[in-house]
Parts: sequence; structure tokens; C-alpha cells
Amino acid sequence: MATQILPAPDSAENAGTAPLPPAAVEAIARLESAFLPVPLDVVRAVARYEAAAFRYDELAARPASSLSPAEFDAIRLSQETMTQAFVILADAGQTGMLAPLEVATSYRYAAAHCRERAEAADFDGCLAAQDEMRMCRCQLEQAGRLDLIGAA
Repeated sequence: MATQILPAPDSAENAGTAPLPPAAVEAIARLESAFLPVPLDVVRAVARYEAAAFRYDELAARPASSLSPAEFDAIRLSQETMTQAFVILADAGQTGMLAPLEVATSYRYAAAHCRERAEAADFDGCLAAQDEMRMCRCQLEQAGRLDLIGAA
């Protein structure tokens, strides 16, 4: 004799839900946008862009004669990654999210300039570079992105 399968009892838990009224759909959308102000693909694009830009800057700062073939390939891949991420950000209208990265790049260039000026005993030039670094640091602190210069 075969085992008889009984259907699940009807209850509120098993019943389907009716479509939500438009006002409820709008309210849920507002709540979601409040808790998730930026889509996940945009957040990922910013993270990918930042990582690729950091790697690119790191390699581009070195003399080309000191780079291995793998490092030249890493430069190309970094540029491709930045391009792909930028397209995602542009499509979402969120390219402004890269502003802290631009400030961090300015900070790193000013730090390198400061080191060069200090080695050349040009202390006025070093002070000017330190002013630039201070301004960049303040902007990054206001944006909550000191992590971009390793100061978080």
C-alpha cells in the first residue's frame, strides 16, 4: 500500500499575498532608498576603481625600465578596470563618488613633491606641498575617506 500524501492545511502562512497598493509600493521604495542610498553595483564599481587606480599609480610612479612584463600587463589591466568601473558610475550618474580618490591622488603627488623638495633643501617648496597635503587631508576627513591615504 502506497503512502498517501496530504495537502498542506490552508492557513495565513500558506496563503498568497495580494499585490500591494501603489501607495504601499512607493512607501517601500522610499524606505529602501533611505537604507540603501547607493546601489550595490555602484559601490562595487567605486571599490574596483579605487583599487585599480591605486595599483596604476603605484606602478606608474616607477621608471618603465624597472617594470617587469607582468607589471606592464598590470598597468593595462588597471586601466581597463578603471574604464569599466567608470562606465558603470557614469551610467548611474555617480561619477562624483570618485572625488575623494582624486583628492587622495593629489595628496600622494604632494607628498612625493614634498620629499623631492626636502631632498633638494627647498624648504619653501616643501612647505607649499605640506599645505596641499593638509588641505587634501581635511577634505578626505570631511568625506570620511582617510583610508585612501592610509590615515584611517
